[in-house]
Amino acid sequence: MIKINGKQNVEIEITKKELGYAIMKVVFEMATLSPDYDDAGCDWLTAGCSTFIDNKQWLVSRNPHIATLVDAANIISYGEPKFLE
Repeated sequence: MIKINGKQNVEIEITKKELGYAIMKVVFEMATLSPDYDDAGCDWLTAGCSTFIDNKQWLVSRNPHIATLVDAANIISYGEPKFLE
């Protein structure tokens, strides 16, 4: 018997909000956070290579890849990155 794997093209539509959530799911996985991690509804911010929630006291990661993904999610969801001031 011969096993053959096939491919099928599938077109899906997602909203910008759904895409932002999908990117943040990757962020949670990369930062080893639980999918139901409580960020208290606060904004995710970046400063250089670091990612924070709301302010400098709530550091999530110093991984530059996570910061890039957070910036991308913020651009898609809000039209601009959100930097820590």
